Amino acid sequence: MSLLRATTAAVRRLGPGNRVLFLTTLLLQTGSVALPFLTAYLVEQGRYAPGTVGLVVACYGVGGLLADLCSGPLLRLMSARTLMTAGLAGNAVAVTTLPYLRTALALAVLVTVWGFCYEVFMPASYLETVRLSPALDLKIAFSFNRLAINLGMGVGPVAGAVLFARRPAVLFVINALSAAAAGLYLATRPPSRLPRQRDRGVSAPEPGSPAAGTDPPAHGLRFRTLLLLSAPIHYAYGLPLTFLSVYILRYLHLPSLWVGLVFAVSAGSVVLFEIPLNTAMRGVGTVPALIAGYMLAAAGFALMGVVRTGPALLLATLLWTGAEMMVFPGLMHCVSQLSSPATKSRNMSLYAAVMNAGLMVAPQLALILAARTGPASPWYLASFTIGAALTGLLALTRRRTSHGR
Repeated sequence: MSLLRATTAAVRRLGPGNRVLFLTTLLLQTGSVALPFLTAYLVEQGRYAPGTVGLVVACYGVGGLLADLCSGPLLRLMSARTLMTAGLAGNAVAVTTLPYLRTALALAVLVTVWGFCYEVFMPASYLETVRLSPALDLKIAFSFNRLAINLGMGVGPVAGAVLFARRPAVLFVINALSAAAAGLYLATRPPSRLPRQRDRGVSAPEPGSPAAGTDPPAHGLRFRTLLLLSAPIHYAYGLPLTFLSVYILRYLHLPSLWVGLVFAVSAGSVVLFEIPLNTAMRGVGTVPALIAGYMLAAAGFALMGVVRTGPALLLATLLWTGAEMMVFPGLMHCVSQLSSPATKSRNMSLYAAVMNAGLMVAPQLALILAARTGPASPWYLASFTIGAALTGLLALTRRRTSHGR
């Protein structure tokens, strides 16, 4: 009960602006049913070779990567709220158009636009979360934002799995309507007020000071190292979103319902436990939490390659979902802590760019590996690379400890 009270109090401290962002993200994600089934949808069309399908789906990550690279400059020209609204409108138009295209080139171009419009929402929402949140509760604020994502992902793919078995094209209609509804809701909410500086735990930088311009050199090196060590995580977590449906349907020959159940179990676990977990771990350092998360993730993705039944897939899903609850809020918290006020938007965009590079690589690499070295190999690669990043993280931790003596 004390943990529940602490969680409720932390969410209340986040304020109304975070709640508007929560509901906007929830509307978007609840109807984001097309991407998890895009690979299977294109394969079942019978018009395209598996390599072509992989390239088309990878274009979603290309669009996302472009959005991340452009979002820093865009956020200097307009508010995060305006950029999010524009992205949601473009998302709705792109998804509405996609089922009517027939050539691979046209699909690739539109999927790139779709990825751009969807992803430009994300760095803006991260920056808005930082802007509206007390510093001590920033990790909880990121968890609150992820709660909206995972609530939506718990509902959307389950409904998508049922609809995909009957009328696949309906998924794109639902996806477009949800993006339009999210944009309309955000555009009609009153602007959120900034929290007072003393509540945020951040003092305004003096003009010409390092905090007002670029990050200190040590922080810049740590930030680049963090990006490098996060890359395997983003590849690995791109697999459930882009490869899982075709893996379950085509390689394991299981009913499409298992795709929805994997997403539901993952999202449901995050909904129930992520905020309480991060509330309970407020006193635990971010690096120890990342180490534990990387260990769980390596085990979970390795198990995904070993198991062959639906219930066993759900068990593996619980492992990598447990890791997700620690790793993603921790990584975003580290990015925020290693960034000066003037570089937060740039660094959040660069972090999101690495995330989308993983999403871009995952479907193409997974389909090639599955065809040449076996369907389980993408999961094994994810586990191996996370293990390598974990080794680097442990080495850095030992180095910092020895320097501190």
